Amino acid sequence: MDFLKENLPTILTAAAVLLLLIVVVGVWRAFAPRMSGRRGQRLGISEYYELDKTRRLVLVRRDNVEHLVLIGGSQDMVIEPGITATAIVQAYTSSASNLGDPPAGTARPAPRPPVFAERKPPPLRPVADPAPAQSRGAREEPEL
Repeated sequence: MDFLKENLPTILTAAAVLLLLIVVVGVWRAFAPRMSGRRGQRLGISEYYELDKTRRLVLVRRDNVEHLVLIGGSQDMVIEPGITATAIVQAYTSSASNLGDPPAGTARPAPRPPVFAERKPPPLRPVADPAPAQSRGAREEPEL
């Protein structure tokens, strides 16, 4: 009981500070602007393609717009901004209606793969390097 009598003011002060902190956090969360994380899914990576060890082509999706970005190397750059689903559909329908070559200046979008799987090739198997003829030891032919 002596411990409780001696430390009662400290315990009450700590409890009051903890309660005040909980109230401040509750008020902050009530008035702070909300950030939608995983629920909204406004931002994502649709596809990527590894060009070499340092550079990648990445198709970044934001809302309903995609951007083709080259990352890695000395600097990152946007290759094609503002790719929309309607533009892709229009490009396919206009090129399908014209049986000949598409008019100059219009590019048909590349077909997209049906499944977004891991695209890395399987690892290479080590090749057994035959030892050079000199290191094997020269086989001497028997004399006749």
